[in-house]
Amino acid sequence: MPSDCRECRVLTVHGSADETIPVEDALEFSKDNTNHKLHVIEGADHCYTSHQAELVSVVLDFIKAGSAAGQGYFN
Repeated sequence: MPSDCRECRVLTVHGSADETIPVEDALEFSKDNTNHKLHVIEGADHCYTSHQAELVSVVLDFIKAGSAAGQGYFN
């Protein structure tokens, strides 16, 4: 990862049942970025079929946390 991106907050949401991209790839990416938050949705496939509510909740929580900390796009 480029050095200027090391300070960026990153969220990865990954399904444990994703057959397109292995969850291990997300785990490996997580090791390389100290500002990375990884959320694995148990049982979710690549399209988060039947897991949309959890996906939305995780993404909104991440955005709200960044905004509250002054790290949002509008701050």
